[in-house]
Amino acid sequence: MSLKQIVQSDEATQTLLSLEKPKITVAVVTYNGINVIKNCLDSLLNQTYKPTQILVVDNASTDNTPDWIEDHYSQIKVIRLDSNCGPNPARNQGIINTPDDHLTLLVDDDAILAENCLSELVEAYQRYPEAAIWAPRLVYHDRRNTIQHEGVFIHYTGEAVLLNSDKPLGQGVKDITQVHSISGTCLLVSKPAAEKIGLFDEDYFFGRTDGEFSFRLTISGYKLYTVPNAICYHRVKKRGLSKLFYQVRNRWYFILTIYSLRTLIVLTPALLAYEISLIVYLLLKGKIIPYLQGILAVIVSVPKLLKKRKFIQSLKTVSDRNLLQEQPMYMRDDLLKSKTQTFLKSKLDQVLKIYWKLVYPLI
Repeated sequence: MSLKQIVQSDEATQTLLSLEKPKITVAVVTYNGINVIKNCLDSLLNQTYKPTQILVVDNASTDNTPDWIEDHYSQIKVIRLDSNCGPNPARNQGIINTPDDHLTLLVDDDAILAENCLSELVEAYQRYPEAAIWAPRLVYHDRRNTIQHEGVFIHYTGEAVLLNSDKPLGQGVKDITQVHSISGTCLLVSKPAAEKIGLFDEDYFFGRTDGEFSFRLTISGYKLYTVPNAICYHRVKKRGLSKLFYQVRNRWYFILTIYSLRTLIVLTPALLAYEISLIVYLLLKGKIIPYLQGILAVIVSVPKLLKKRKFIQSLKTVSDRNLLQEQPMYMRDDLLKSKTQTFLKSKLDQVLKIYWKLVYPLI
């Protein structure tokens, strides 16, 4: 055997060994998480598959979280950010501080992982090493027999379609399943894939922070998988319309940068109809001001959005018609408090579904 063949054989062996037992850097994102992060960190330290290192990226907490972690978890490194600009800068720091030969496990501080969660995610990585994300099934922390959701698809209005939301555990997916977008609560991420698409968009701040990143991976040709045997328990806070400004702004950021020009033109009537419905709903709720502020922020950001759009469109290898959905949009139960609102939302879903069937051949 020649020296070249020996080297190539050794490289192949090392690649196989790396695939069998990948090194994992965990990055926990926290902001004022002193009341919840202990359970998160303990669950990570108790994993049957041991991570190589655990980092905590602190978003300028004011409740002494980073000092408390350093006092109680000497084996965990804390990265302190100077300001709280939302989860995405912290997630990016987690990826950047991951060695090139590691996978990154991004975790929010309100997540608690079942002890075999990472082991199951690693097994999914071994089955589908070409993917960019392997994510656990999210289960409600206070209702451990109920799925929060198992992944996300994108409705063509830019809203979310959640997979198996609020269903009993027994009604979830039975095997590792491909999805188009994923919650950032807990993600095993390929660092090279994340870097290739430009990491998380740090302009989003709140709302669609993770959805935009993971869907950008999907339109770039990467696969994302939900792993039902990997369980992550998630504390969910009902926030009503308190973050409406960001939700409105970021939805249009998403639509204007990711949809093709043809898609935007064809969908304009449906997008306008949905927007009118949203405006009426918010007027009745007395929340029209943050909506208008969100729209104004989009208009002001048009030059920046055009630059982002050029980059994102250059990544695109999968067409909108193969990704966008017309299934009923997800809306939290704290936003649909009456039978009338639920009825009207169902009728809107039906109208949007009919429109999609009419224009789908044109997308």
